[in-house]
Amino acid sequence: MTNKKETILDVDGMTCSSCIRHVEAALREVDGVDKIEVKIRDGKVRVEHDASRATLDQMIRALGDAGYESRAAGA
Repeated sequence: MTNKKETILDVDGMTCSSCIRHVEAALREVDGVDKIEVKIRDGKVRVEHDASRATLDQMIRALGDAGYESRAAGA
């Protein structure tokens, strides 16, 4: 059984299409991430994931390891 969830992240430092690829690659490394949509102009990333496998902390850590500061949108 999966626990599908959508999480919106605020991500700092995204400035170009290369950043989009880096952010997507980092998040794909997190087990349980299904879909990623990057809105570079807004500095937002929408992630559809299995919440029982891919946690907010894991996603933030993966982005941090890739060089991007992030947090839950609105936090």
